[in-house]
Amino acid sequence: MDLLIKNASVIDGTGRPLFKANIGIKDNKISYIGKEIFSAKRIIEANQYILSPGFIDTHSHSDFTILADPRAEGKITQGITTEINGNCGVSAFPMIGETFERRLPELNVLGLQGWNSIDKYVSILKKRQPAINITTLCGHGNLRGSVIGYKNMPANKKQMIQMKNLLRKQFSYKIRGISTGLIYPPGIFADTEELIEITKIIKSFKGIYATHMRSEGDKLLSAVEEALVIGRKAEIPVHISHLKTSGRENWWKINSLLTTIESALRDGIRVTADRYPYTASATDLDAFLPSWIIEGKKEDIITRLKSIKVRREIKKHLKKKGKSFLDNLIISDVFFENDKKFEGKRIGEFTDIENAADFISDLLIRSELNVGVIYFSMSEENLIRILSKPYVMIGTDSSARCSSGVTSQGKPHPRGFGSFTRFIRKYVLEKKLMSLEEAIRKITFLPAKTFKIEKRGIIREGYFADIVIFDPAEIEDRATFEEPFKISKGIKYVIVNGAIAVEDGCLTGSKKGEILL
Repeated sequence: MDLLIKNASVIDGTGRPLFKANIGIKDNKISYIGKEIFSAKRIIEANQYILSPGFIDTHSHSDFTILADPRAEGKITQGITTEINGNCGVSAFPMIGETFERRLPELNVLGLQGWNSIDKYVSILKKRQPAINITTLCGHGNLRGSVIGYKNMPANKKQMIQMKNLLRKQFSYKIRGISTGLIYPPGIFADTEELIEITKIIKSFKGIYATHMRSEGDKLLSAVEEALVIGRKAEIPVHISHLKTSGRENWWKINSLLTTIESALRDGIRVTADRYPYTASATDLDAFLPSWIIEGKKEDIITRLKSIKVRREIKKHLKKKGKSFLDNLIISDVFFENDKKFEGKRIGEFTDIENAADFISDLLIRSELNVGVIYFSMSEENLIRILSKPYVMIGTDSSARCSSGVTSQGKPHPRGFGSFTRFIRKYVLEKKLMSLEEAIRKITFLPAKTFKIEKRGIIREGYFADIVIFDPAEIEDRATFEEPFKISKGIKYVIVNGAIAVEDGCLTGSKKGEILL
């Protein structure tokens, strides 16, 4: 036996009550669960700490950062052993034409060379040998951008055939389904019929439709209906990304939102969702702009942003949102070096509603549209209701970053270092929204089942040895909006495919993650 873990309090991921056991590991699998003690190359005394399956991040954006720095420090130190990438309509493949052009600035900053196909991406990923397991969806935005570009136009018959054929090619690997980002170009330009036709392709591959819906605020309820219509007509499961009610004026919609989802579940539609345990979101700064401004190539958008007429329209748009919008908007990442002074600060600190259109337009131009922001727009009460639902899982909605190196830039959302430990500490152990057994099921077995990740997510003999050992008295997130790279407390060990990757909260240097494709 390679590794024996003694005296563990096991929560196996299925929801069954905690039990005491010793766990034996041989090679990359769990080989024994029981009371006996065997000799082993390494013995861990668990001291009755909680032992659970490795956590599964259902909503990740590490498609590129995991290549730049495969240590994945922020993820693995909060107990994550498997990530599902390719969310919000953006994946690492296919990257052809305008899709490639849009991703190029990020690739350059991360020191990465470009590629076009899933074959090349998987090849590079395997060579980098990440510390955690990686799987992915295919982004609809990649398909549309590669075939149609970023134009605001419906897909014609020929383009539909091209997109569907391109999607079929991606299933030469075990991708988990397709994702959409319907507030971002080019997904924002796709109509419902296009999405239905494309998602029908994944039925035969037993894939899932994961969607950043067309609205999470003003048109939230119609956006949910659209997602369910797509699932119903394509006859596939629907997974709603980062389920929320965004904007104070939309908080009241929570009852209708949950009623709609649960009615669909009763009707036989397979619906799940994920959420991060914070009331602030994070996305690109240009995501709030009207769709006609962000249409076309990057150069087209920059030209518009220089226009006085366009800036007047942005000013009107901002005035409707009000000054509180600026005061609740933190700049997290900029690519232009001289603007680094703005990172971690609220836009309202630097401008007022009269001048904000110029400030924002100039900031976007200087960084070639690559500006990340954090929005404070959600209700804690609604967050609690969403997290309590049995069909809701946890996702960081973040890329894998490290506290040093090329991915340590900016002031990103702390969810990238603290989502899972925050969920367990604040919402399970303190607020007692559910039992610890149910909480572990939501972040292990349920996502493994939903995304068809075989032999992971349960502590069971013959399953892969992805394991977290944590102290429930200590477990806690430490990352903040001011210091987002602080690692969590209380995670004693993280084991990935039988190898110890985290010991006493520190990386061991082990990189035994598998590419689950």
